[in-house]
Amino acid sequence: MTAVAATADAPRDRTLLLSALGVPLGTLAFLGDELPEAAGRIVLTLTSNGFAWGTAALVAGYLVRRARRAPVVATALLLVATTAYYGLILVVSRRWSGATLEDGSSADVHGLLSIARAAGFWLLLSVGAGLMFGSLGHFIRNGPRHRSSAAAGLAFGMLAAEGLYQLSHDYYWPVTNDFVRAIVVSNAVTVVLSLVVTVVLSASRRARGSWWAYLGSAVVAGGLGIVLWGLVDAVRGTGFGG
Repeated sequence: MTAVAATADAPRDRTLLLSALGVPLGTLAFLGDELPEAAGRIVLTLTSNGFAWGTAALVAGYLVRRARRAPVVATALLLVATTAYYGLILVVSRRWSGATLEDGSSADVHGLLSIARAAGFWLLLSVGAGLMFGSLGHFIRNGPRHRSSAAAGLAFGMLAAEGLYQLSHDYYWPVTNDFVRAIVVSNAVTVVLSLVVTVVLSASRRARGSWWAYLGSAVVAGGLGIVLWGLVDAVRGTGFGG
């Protein structure tokens, strides 16, 4: 009876552990905002972009064996990370406070509303991304050959999409200064790391894959992901997404 209970508790413990990893993920993203110049750029590249958070959700889904539980765990991880990130902004950096309106009155209420809108936007995206990447992670590990490879290709395209979207901007080319060079390099790194992550996960399942399925789905997902990041960027431009 004890052995059965321990077996039943194991998936629950893994769920709680993976979800709790959202706390350091959100904290590191917050630190990247606060660190100066080069140090901040490095931390942000590794912890505060679509690649970093998508990879966390993808790996969480990969590690959870149950098909229904995988996307739930990945989503919980991203929701915890987003909550931790905006919680630190609210309590620690308090970047929403201190400004004044034209009439000299406090703009704190407006700042709080801006933070609330941004948090709500990214919490909503966390649900969508968590469900998607959690499912892809599960399929990479447990799906049949072609489905697993297609899932890995889709994951690569979506993980690399933000970097590809940024690199497609004309104003980064030609590279004219160190600031632009840092942006180009950091986005190129996320594209390369997206390839490394998905190939490693595919190889770890110890079953032959289909590179044609991987390539085809990667191209489709990359194109779709670029469009989606364009929409996200448009929302950011309105001030709604922070």
